[in-house]
Amino acid sequence: MKFSIDRSKFYKLLTTVNVAIGPKSPTPAFLNFKLEMNDLGLTVLGSDNDLTIKSTLPIIENDKVLISDYECGSTLISAKYLLEIIRRLDSDVVELDIIDDVIVQISDNKSHFQLNSMKAEEYPDLDLSISGVKVGFKAEDYKKIVVQTAFAASTKEVRPILTAVNAKSDGKKAEFVATDSYRLAKKSFEVSSNPFEANIPVKALTEVSKLIENDDVTLNITSNKVVFQFGNTVVYSRLINGDFPKTSRMIPNNYPFVLKVNGSKFIDAMQRVSLLAVEREKIVKLSLSDNGVEVSSKSEQIGSANEKIELYQYEGGRFDISFNVDYVSDAIKAAQSEDVILSFAGEMNAFRVTSSEDESIVQIITPVRSYY
Repeated sequence: MKFSIDRSKFYKLLTTVNVAIGPKSPTPAFLNFKLEMNDLGLTVLGSDNDLTIKSTLPIIENDKVLISDYECGSTLISAKYLLEIIRRLDSDVVELDIIDDVIVQISDNKSHFQLNSMKAEEYPDLDLSISGVKVGFKAEDYKKIVVQTAFAASTKEVRPILTAVNAKSDGKKAEFVATDSYRLAKKSFEVSSNPFEANIPVKALTEVSKLIENDDVTLNITSNKVVFQFGNTVVYSRLINGDFPKTSRMIPNNYPFVLKVNGSKFIDAMQRVSLLAVEREKIVKLSLSDNGVEVSSKSEQIGSANEKIELYQYEGGRFDISFNVDYVSDAIKAAQSEDVILSFAGEMNAFRVTSSEDESIVQIITPVRSYY
């Protein structure tokens, strides 16, 4: 196998696939890129066995020749070293040449490298089939859904099911839901597909969101995996096994206390007041009444702070509630609207954060007990 290739396009191709390759693996082959050159272009594959990415660079794109002087073949090359070499070379074109299936020569007009390589047959067999229920998204819509939900998933592996976003549909209406048991994010939207339900790892959703740029994306969902297709790239991810929590029980039915505020200004006020909160907890109290709205914090070791909220609309009587500043800030940012509505059922009941412009986005947050 050999080829000459546009260096910047090659580097982008490797960077895309490298997302799926971990720093360590019990399977040495998974630390390599699998390269395959044929008459359609160069395909690069990378995997950690849970997440797999395959992307192809065509020989000609937009009437520009990207790959020339090629001979078909395949090989495995260290992802770490190949990526770094291609990044550091400063010429427009680089050449790769495989010698006896064990050495790869990488060169431009000034530099020359030799890396050990492995035969492509040493790469583990992976299920690269594409089947299942198809769901299509515009790039902008997909990115919004991920931003509005993925942040609420757990980052801890104690309960793996909580590191997933639960995606389900009855064929007409779909929901993406994430929770770490302290907060919940839900986005509802219309679809036209067969019914489906899948616990999709947050990593897969967020990495695809970073990669798709302006391409439409299609999800293919089966009982054990999801396949994302966009542009010349395919991303395969295992689903997380288990029953996702019944999140409907987290959502109160009645909210007698309702506050509407400017989202960014409310975040700024909370962040200022939380400067004197215990850093690890970042808890503030929200005090509501007909006479005004105020956020405050207090720490015996540090001091206290309070700030009045100037622009607001409030319905309800006197009410106090305490919560984690970061949780509320994340929820407001995910709402993606100038004004947000915070609805409360009681001092120790979960409360709701919604967009004033889009009722399909719902955030639920568990309050904390305050002692002042």
